[in-house]
Amino acid sequence: MKKRIIIISLIALFADLLTKFVVFSSNKINTAKSVIKGFFYILPTKNNGAAFSSFAGYQIFLILISLAILTYLIYISFKQQKGKLSTVSYGLLIGGLLGNLFDRIVFHYVRDFISIHLFKYEFAIFNIADICIVVGAIILIWLSFVGDKKYEN
Repeated sequence: MKKRIIIISLIALFADLLTKFVVFSSNKINTAKSVIKGFFYILPTKNNGAAFSSFAGYQIFLILISLAILTYLIYISFKQQKGKLSTVSYGLLIGGLLGNLFDRIVFHYVRDFISIHLFKYEFAIFNIADICIVVGAIILIWLSFVGDKKYEN
């Protein structure tokens, strides 16, 4: 089980770093490229904060919080035997945290590029790591209601 968490984490991290590399090496910062007109755009941006640019400019604080959460997730995920969905959840959370943590340490900001517009509402710009974190958290919340026994190995 621990091996699966590591593999899922590495896949999530690789997908995040690869997409950021491709997007940022082939597109100008803050210049939108339409993928699905009126809905989905590639818009490379630098986010020096957390979600919705909160805590902008507090990189050391965000790095320390990320490291604390990462340490806790690793401890919890490896502490006891988990079912398949918990394994996926922890793998996505750890991989996503590592992707954004890498950006914070190396670039001093997080590279975001996915821009979604829906009914004239523009969502916050995000990246693959953010998707992994959100999906991993949703799975954990779901499992807190239904339990992981159903989904054991």
